[in-house]
Amino acid sequence: MSSTCSHAFGGWLAGCGAATAVISAVGQTAMMFASRGDVAHLLRGIVVLLLPSAAVFVITCLLTAIPAAIVIWLSEEFRIRSAGFFACAGAAIGALCISLLVWSPAIWTSGIGCLFVVAGFVAGLTYWFVMRELSEYEPA
Repeated sequence: MSSTCSHAFGGWLAGCGAATAVISAVGQTAMMFASRGDVAHLLRGIVVLLLPSAAVFVITCLLTAIPAAIVIWLSEEFRIRSAGFFACAGAAIGALCISLLVWSPAIWTSGIGCLFVVAGFVAGLTYWFVMRELSEYEPA
């Protein structure tokens, strides 16, 4: 049981990191286009975006802790090991998080809501992948 909890925690952290990478990639891509080939400008932008990326990671961890724990508990209780389950659950958690952060329908029409859904989807798949890899190394 202790091993399962530590693996689930590690998988959840990896999922938070994956969601942060998806969200931060949008800022990095915008910075890349804004640099217009100026490498020094691009490197300054990358350094400037490190702190916001760290903040996104912390906020992601705080907002997803309880919903992710519920999903993980359900998956253990009903022995669900499907990548689709975790991807859809992650997408739903992403939609829930952006809906809690911004109480406006404009978030969905602007496309930012979809970014969080995709980030959650990737986070769920990352969790599934990490847990699948770790379960292969556990003694029977």
